[in-house]
Amino acid sequence: MHILFLNGNEFRGTGSDLRRAMWHPLFIAQTLGMTAIIFILRPYDPFMPEDVIIRKLIIASCVIVFLTVLVLLFKQSPRWPIFGRTFPVLVIGVLVASVWGVGISSLVGGQFLGPWEWLQLLAFNTIFTTLGEIFLASFLLKSIVRDTGLTALPIAAVAPPTQEPPNPVKRPQWREVLGNRLMVDDIWHLKAEEHYVAIHLRDGQSLLARGRLVDAIAQLPDTCGMQVHRSHWVAKSALAALHRQRSGLRLELHNGHIIPVARNRQADVRPWASTTLQTA
Repeated sequence: MHILFLNGNEFRGTGSDLRRAMWHPLFIAQTLGMTAIIFILRPYDPFMPEDVIIRKLIIASCVIVFLTVLVLLFKQSPRWPIFGRTFPVLVIGVLVASVWGVGISSLVGGQFLGPWEWLQLLAFNTIFTTLGEIFLASFLLKSIVRDTGLTALPIAAVAPPTQEPPNPVKRPQWREVLGNRLMVDDIWHLKAEEHYVAIHLRDGQSLLARGRLVDAIAQLPDTCGMQVHRSHWVAKSALAALHRQRSGLRLELHNGHIIPVARNRQADVRPWASTTLQTA
C-alpha cells in the first residue's frame, strides 16, 4: 500500500499497518479534535433535528462512515493507483459521509437540502477535511510512523531515500529470496507478516512474499545483515543509528524505519551495530 499526501509525504505499509497507525493516540486526538470543532462551529444545525444529542450522534456516525470509506479506498490503491492519493479519496469520503448524514438527519426530523445548500455542505466538508489532511501529513505523520515502528511496524512515511548506503558492494550479488530475484545490496529490511514476509528495498519499494522469515534469511549471505528480532532482519548497509532507550535498543535505518531489538538478542546486536556504524 502506497499513499501519497498533498504535501508530498508518503505512507508505505500493509493494510494492517494502516489500521494500527489509525489507532495511534495522535491520530485519534486529531479525529476527536476535528469532531469537537464541528460541535463548536455547528455548521450543520440549519438542516439537522433540534435535539442536541441526536445531532451529536449523527455527526459521530458521519465521522465513522468517513474513516471507513477512507480505509476501504486506500486498500484498493495497489489495484487502482488513483486511490493511493489522498485528495480523490477525501472527496469520495466527504460525498459518502455527507449523503449519509443528510439522509439520517432527514429520517429523524431534519430538513432536506436544496442544490445550493448541498453545494455549501460539500464545499465546507471538503475544505475542512483537506485542512485536516495537511495538518496530519505535515505535523503528526512522522511521529505516528516512528512510534508505530517501536511496536515492530516499520512504516515508511517519508520520501524514498536518496543517499547511498555506506560501503556499497562493488560486485552486486543476486539472490532468489522467496521467489523474488533481487540484488542483495538492495535488500535493507525483512519483516515477518503472519504467513508473508515484507521485503523493504533501498529505493523505498516494498514486496510482500509468501513464506517464513527464517527461510528468507537463509537465502541471504550470513555477513550482510542480522536478525535482531523474531520479526525483523536488518542489513548492514541500511543501518544509520543505534538508540538506547528504557524499553531497550532501537535500530534506525537510512530510510527512517525504527526497528526494535529483542531483549534476548541485545547482547549480540549491540556490538554488531556498533562495529557496523564505526566502519561505515
